[in-house]
Amino acid sequence: MFERKKTAAFIAGLLVCACTAAPAMNAFADETAETTQATVSEETATEPEETVKDDTYIKSGDFLYSMTHDGTVCIEDCQATGTVISIPEKLDGIAVTELGSKAFGSDPVNNTFTEISLPASINYISDNNPFVYCTMLKKINVAADSKDFCSEDGILYTKNKDMLICYPSRKGGTSFTVPDSVKELGTSALYDTGLEEVKFPSGLEKIGAFSFGDLIKMTSLDLSGTKVTEIRPYAFSGCSTLSDVKLPEGLTLIGGGSFSGCKLLKNIAFPSTLVGIGQYAFVDTGLTAAVIPDSVSEIGYCAFGYYTSASGNIVADDSFTLVGNLNSAAQKYAVDSDSEYDYKNSFIFLTPEEYQQEQDYLNVKRIKSGDFEYGVTDTETVLTCCYSSEDVINVPAEIDGKKITKIYPSCFSATQASEIILPDTIEEIREMSFYNCQSLKKITLPASVKTIGDNAFDSCTSLEYAEFCGAEKIGSMVFHECSALKTFKAAGTIQEWNDDEPFFFCPALEEIDITGNDGIYISENGVMYSKDKTSLVAYPAAKSGSSFKAPSGVKVICQSAFANNKNLENIKLPDVETVSTYAFEACEKLSHIEFSDKLISLGPDALYDCKALKSLRLPASLTDIGPCAFGYYHDESAEDQESSASDALIDGFTLYAPENSQAYDYAKSAGINVVTGTTMVLGKNMSSSFVYTMAGILGAALLAVIGIFTGKAVKKGKAEKAAAERKAKSAELRRQRSEETAADETKEDDNIE
Repeated sequence: MFERKKTAAFIAGLLVCACTAAPAMNAFADETAETTQATVSEETATEPEETVKDDTYIKSGDFLYSMTHDGTVCIEDCQATGTVISIPEKLDGIAVTELGSKAFGSDPVNNTFTEISLPASINYISDNNPFVYCTMLKKINVAADSKDFCSEDGILYTKNKDMLICYPSRKGGTSFTVPDSVKELGTSALYDTGLEEVKFPSGLEKIGAFSFGDLIKMTSLDLSGTKVTEIRPYAFSGCSTLSDVKLPEGLTLIGGGSFSGCKLLKNIAFPSTLVGIGQYAFVDTGLTAAVIPDSVSEIGYCAFGYYTSASGNIVADDSFTLVGNLNSAAQKYAVDSDSEYDYKNSFIFLTPEEYQQEQDYLNVKRIKSGDFEYGVTDTETVLTCCYSSEDVINVPAEIDGKKITKIYPSCFSATQASEIILPDTIEEIREMSFYNCQSLKKITLPASVKTIGDNAFDSCTSLEYAEFCGAEKIGSMVFHECSALKTFKAAGTIQEWNDDEPFFFCPALEEIDITGNDGIYISENGVMYSKDKTSLVAYPAAKSGSSFKAPSGVKVICQSAFANNKNLENIKLPDVETVSTYAFEACEKLSHIEFSDKLISLGPDALYDCKALKSLRLPASLTDIGPCAFGYYHDESAEDQESSASDALIDGFTLYAPENSQAYDYAKSAGINVVTGTTMVLGKNMSSSFVYTMAGILGAALLAVIGIFTGKAVKKGKAEKAAAERKAKSAELRRQRSEETAADETKEDDNIE
């Protein structure tokens, strides 16, 4: 929001209340406008200059004047009476060159001037427009030989007519066309003139503060064909009948209070070039909603959604709607607050898509037929309400020969059915369609339903079973406060689910079953994962089993994935690198959780309110730790539940972490007991030195055992080798003997012959 000072804010507030009061208040237009504008442009805001006391001026006849730095006269006040006045070229022999902001007095009620003539010597007229107090003025004359100003038809301009300084308030006429040469309209230039219509030249660039203030008969304003980039503060304030406004592309700034008091202004379209909207810009208008383009980065406080109460206080209308994209200035303004100013917004925020849907819903013509009410739009027939008192409601595919394709918001909210069966003609379930169906126990959406809106089943407190057979796009908080939901099934067709914690409000959930893998989610053993199984999205709060080990490859535990789990006591996360916000919040039985040495990030409140978790080991790899990530619980006895005092340390909690690691420093700064130099062995934290000593002893013993077995093996090997050698030698001897025997037998045969 805009930088601002209390003084500037206070003055701006007074001006809003005074914009329809006596012109004397508005006569401070430029001084106040500069203060307000400084707020919008983030310049340093200052208080208006104090009025210089009369005794500091020099009196000459009917005039009070001061000396300029050039040694000439600046008329500061006028005590003349009558209807016609001419400013002299000289006073006391000194040239009159300037007109101060109150050159013609400061009493608009008793000012009687109808015609004012200016000499050629005048070369400067206060930016605050000294003619604004001349509430009976019909004509301004300027000497023909003036080098700085001119008059045409009684209207005051700069010499080259690039700036319109003053259209006399009682000049008369209902319509006025600003000359083509004019690029700027000065402060209060057409203030309280009674004009009903003003036409602008294409070359117009600037609109001064209060320039159209209190034109109570002007009903329309078309700036679309101009080059206006800036509308100064309170430019159109008090235009109580203004209902049609067209702003130009190229406009970047709407100053504070610019359209305040435009009570009939119910719609306005902002250009895509708009950057800033000042404080009180649209207070006391007929706007009930504002569509803010993404280009807007600054919205001043009380700019939208505020009105003046019967007691004169500026109060908020909480039903006011801000429309913009997520994380836009519109969304921020909807909940903007400032304790110094006792200022806190609580407006409705909608995305452009949601807003369009709302408009469609409000504009559809409704027809009642039997137990149903439907509406016909340009392209479809929609079911708007169901009056059936049946326990099981079968919604027809057609009513009065018209095919039903969409369910509208709150359609079934008045029913008491335990089951509602939809036909396969339905393509979309709008937001809050089944809101507060407290008797509904089972719902199966046919494969034809591709889109499910925000809060579709919000507060269906008896709903136990929900199945989406073909959903592709699902909104946020679909199952908000579905406290009885046990089973959720869906086809693997989901491409988008706009909710970081889709089952956070489902404490009875036991199973998530997603069939197929054509979408962005899969399930395994009742747990929901991203399709590539790198993220664990949701673990049912009431799923049976006291222990869980994340599958290998799971690197991210998503927001609130395990929040409020009732049964888990032991969790292992072997590959997890990121644990998101609230991931394990209020896991009431969780007493042990094992992270890997790959852990990098532990989000805010990741292990908040896990009272059974008395110790935790975190690795040196952890570099990002959010507030209250571990070791804290919510102390309900704290006096101020909204302050950090309600975040208390769990008694006896101990952190095991490497010295000087991020986790170590975090624990120390929080006052958490931290132990260093330990290693986990078989689920127990043991001294690293003891582990190393035991490892040495075990190593030596192991070597000894290995030596024994090795010795035996060597001996066995030698024995086997010797036996083999003996076998080989015996075989050789047998061979030799066999050969010798054969030779002897051959010799004997030869002797016989």
